[in-house]
This record gives sequence, C-alpha cells and structure tokens, in this order.
Amino acid sequence: MPSLAPSGRGHRVTPHTADTGIEAWGPTLDEAFEEAALGLFELMIEPVAVEEREAHRVAVSGGDDGDLLVRWLNELLYLVDARGLLFHRFVIERRVAGALVATAYGEPFDPARHLPRTAVKAATYHQLAVEAGPPARVRVIVDL
Repeated sequence: MPSLAPSGRGHRVTPHTADTGIEAWGPTLDEAFEEAALGLFELMIEPVAVEEREAHRVAVSGGDDGDLLVRWLNELLYLVDARGLLFHRFVIERRVAGALVATAYGEPFDPARHLPRTAVKAATYHQLAVEAGPPARVRVIVDL
C-alpha cells in the first residue's frame, strides 16, 4: 500500500480485473475505515457535489475487523440503493470486538446536482486485507 500522506490518512482506487480495489490508510483503524468509505463514494459520485444535509447512524456487526469492514461498506451501499442517500463524510464513533457504530453525513440523491460515476454492487471478501498498524491499512475489492 502507498506511504502515508502528510495528513496521515488517505485512500486510492486500484484496478482489479473486472472489479476495483480500494486501499485506505490512517493513524488508526477507525480512520482507515472512514477513508475506505470515502473511496467507495468517490467511485460512485463526485463527493464535493454532496452536501451535509443529513446525518445517518450506521451500526453493523461482524466476526473480525475484515468482516466488519465489508459489512460497513455494504451497509453504506444499502443506504444508497434502498434510500437513495449519498455521503461525503464519515465518523466512526465506536468500534469494538465485532461491532461498529458510525455517523454518515450527506443527502438524498439529486439528479440535477449529482452525476453518477460507477455503479458499485458490493464490497467483497476477495483479497481483503486489514492491518491494524499503526499506521492502519485496509484493502477491499468492490464488485462493479
């Protein structure tokens, strides 16, 4: 994975056969999870077009940190698909053994302002990697 940015956190999208990878990093695993979510939404939409009009509580549970990462990203995708919501900021409030609680900030999709980029179906377990660090680094492949 890439070296840390001056801010200590960041993400990048990487090609992967017919899918796409997201690599994210930060001083803590919580920040790496937040960056992975930012990378996910950058694939789907121009994030600067998304305003912070609503806050949505997101809670997921999973077996380990890798499972938690996949479930976290898939829950965000569910909010896009089922409720038409887009996000541009994420705050992990609590992550303990097998559970994560966060707030996602954004707004409903507005076709006049939000130009879709790539449709993402799901985060997968293929080549999943989670390194608690510090620095923390994660990699996840998303199905397009």
